[in-house]
Amino acid sequence: MTRRVLVVGFGNPDAADDAVGILAVREARAALEAIPGIRVIEGSSGAELIELLSDADAAVVVDAVRTPGGGRPPGTLVRAEAGSGGLPAEVGVPLSSHGFGAAEAVALAAALGSVPPVVFLGVEVADVRVGHPMTAPVRGCVPGLVRSVLEETAGLAERA
Repeated sequence: MTRRVLVVGFGNPDAADDAVGILAVREARAALEAIPGIRVIEGSSGAELIELLSDADAAVVVDAVRTPGGGRPPGTLVRAEAGSGGLPAEVGVPLSSHGFGAAEAVALAAALGSVPPVVFLGVEVADVRVGHPMTAPVRGCVPGLVRSVLEETAGLAERA
């Protein structure tokens, strides 16, 4: 039986480092779509994610994060698995221009009892201003993030 694995890249493509989730998923798209049962979404809202999760057996969510107090240097890759309460607090704050992003969506889906296994892959950001280019530390981590997206997705797709 083929598992339905959802891969979603969050972010604003026009806001410097906030584009990292969309960019990584875009770069991984061709390889991801070669895996049976994979659905790839570039850009989503938190509300859409709740609905998308309800139709998946597992998910990989990729987004920019900012640690309160700047606890991690920009470009640091972060991995977490969502539990019954959503994402662990030590992940940091996934960014959302609408106040209801990936972290809130996963938490709400978990509270409603409809969340499949979710792996969150994030990147600590430096600049999320609209109209600015992606910073060097975040751009430099994109190849590693793409590899992580592919590895995590393949692992979730293989689980029976």
